[in-house]
Amino acid sequence: MKISYTLLFIVLITFSAKSQSKLPDSVLTRISVIKNDSLRTLEYQKLINLYRKSNPDLHFSIVKLHLKELAQDSLKSNYGKLLRELGINYRKQGQLDSSLAYYKKASVIFLKNNDSLNIAKIQSSLANVLKAKGDYPAAITNIKKSIKFFQNFEDKIPQAIVVNKVNLGGIYVSLKDWKNADKFFFEAYSHPFTQNNKSVLSTVSINLAITKNELGLLDEALKYAKQAEQIEKRLTSLANLYNNIGNIYEKKENFKEANNYYQKSLELYRKNNNQNGIIKSFNNLGNNATKWGKYKLAEAYLLKANSLLNEVDNLGSLRYNYEMLTTLYNKKQDYKKSIYYSYLEQKIQDSLFSLDKQKAIAEFEVAYKTEKTEREKNIAKQQLEITRLESIKNRNLFYSALIIASLLILASLFYYSRFKAQKKAEIVTLELKEVQKRLALEKQYKDSELKALKAQMNPHFIFNALNSIQDYIVLNQKDLASDYLGKFADLIRNYLHFSDTGFISIPEEVHNLKLYLELEKLRFEDALDYSFNVDSTANSEGTKIPTMLIQPYVENALKHGLLHKKDNRNLTISISKSSKNIIECVVEDNGIGREKSKAINQKRQILHKSFALKATTERLDLLNYGKEKKIGVKIIDLKENNKAIGTKVVLKIPTIKR
Repeated sequence: MKISYTLLFIVLITFSAKSQSKLPDSVLTRISVIKNDSLRTLEYQKLINLYRKSNPDLHFSIVKLHLKELAQDSLKSNYGKLLRELGINYRKQGQLDSSLAYYKKASVIFLKNNDSLNIAKIQSSLANVLKAKGDYPAAITNIKKSIKFFQNFEDKIPQAIVVNKVNLGGIYVSLKDWKNADKFFFEAYSHPFTQNNKSVLSTVSINLAITKNELGLLDEALKYAKQAEQIEKRLTSLANLYNNIGNIYEKKENFKEANNYYQKSLELYRKNNNQNGIIKSFNNLGNNATKWGKYKLAEAYLLKANSLLNEVDNLGSLRYNYEMLTTLYNKKQDYKKSIYYSYLEQKIQDSLFSLDKQKAIAEFEVAYKTEKTEREKNIAKQQLEITRLESIKNRNLFYSALIIASLLILASLFYYSRFKAQKKAEIVTLELKEVQKRLALEKQYKDSELKALKAQMNPHFIFNALNSIQDYIVLNQKDLASDYLGKFADLIRNYLHFSDTGFISIPEEVHNLKLYLELEKLRFEDALDYSFNVDSTANSEGTKIPTMLIQPYVENALKHGLLHKKDNRNLTISISKSSKNIIECVVEDNGIGREKSKAINQKRQILHKSFALKATTERLDLLNYGKEKKIGVKIIDLKENNKAIGTKVVLKIPTIKR
């Protein structure tokens, strides 16, 4: 109730301010010569319809004059229709609270007169204001009621159904509920009234093109957009439509066609001297050219938009321009400019946030002052009433106040105790969930450690090693058998030891890798050359990395890259410190490459993925979980003259000081 009085108070102030507008003598004369009331009312309606869009001030003055003449009939529907006209006038000027107040006042009159038709119309008008105010649920409720009424008169007023469904779709667009928006736009599109009205058909088709685009149905979006293109004549709407079609082609990666439509849009915006449209077109052309790979053209378009933006106040377009320039220069590897425009974009973002914050504060202050005025007014009235009844009801008021205060205190205590108990229960529940989550992660991590260990000690490798030892014994090469068995034992012992510690130093990791490669070299009949390049800055006992992390990638290089090669097998493992807390490990082989290896495996019907690599990948996910600095893996196919010459794996491992 407070809000209604506040709105009415604002309306009365605004009404009185606008009443200063004067009607031209020609209009006054035109009305004054008509003496018949019915004809006079028709003339007023013609003038109201004539000036509703073209001259808001004159429209307001004519409505006000007519209201004055109908003052004695202030409870009839005709009076309500004029109040609705005032609501429309205020809505078009952005004075939403005043508009809402007049619509509500008109609704009361229509309800008293049981005027269902005008109730449905006012519900549609209310929906537009509520949408503009951001009250989308109330807007949807009102417009659906209006649609339900007009469905009973679809044969007489078909346009009302279509307009309401288009407006309802527009509300869902504001909510970014593209599915519902698409549904109501399609219902409007399918209506016979739309199919027989080219202007409406064009508008609805444009809306359907937008929703289908947002839903990812690009072919359907293009179909509706092309239909609208054939019938749309309004230059601004056609320019916007060309932009939408360009966006659809851009998403379809038909960059050439997208460029053509963005150019068409630019031409029409230039004809209309629409500066914001011109800027939007240059931005779209630049973004499309970047995706197209035409960086020089993209730079020209984006810088042109940037220069135009310096002449207008459009922070949103300027932020978008900086964002695209950042992307462009990043692709061109001009990182200095990329960082510069990224910095400018962030500054704009901060400015927009600040503006939104200031706007919210201003709106809050207006609401506060309005309510304060209303509150002071109510307090004054209450004090007068209290003064009048004070002598009679003083004792009763005292006892009533005492009882109410007691009840409030009891209710507050009860509510506080319940609130406290509820919060305590919530805290206990959250703690329990956190403990369960932590235990599950620990179990997953232990499982991954076990999988990693199993991967390192895969049966095929152990079989090969033991088989080699057996060969030495059979051949009576006891020294070699003993040496090989010793290395094999050292490697297994190290794997078992370090699998439990979780972390390993660089020298220890290199030692284990050398043992592993010495054993594997026999499998290659000594036709394997490997080398280690360990930077002195990284080769420290104090720098730890997760254990069992590098070996699976070495195994993968041997198994899939070098095994299929007959000679000249080279494997290089480089370990260095790329930054203060990052160890970079590069495993590079001159094998047959991943593509050829995959083809060989497919011929052999080897469809399973490397167990070691899979276990390591799962373990990486757990090691990276919740970490700010994550372990990174990059696999690079080495090529020369478009021919595979090997594979390089780059591991970026955050170090741990222990």
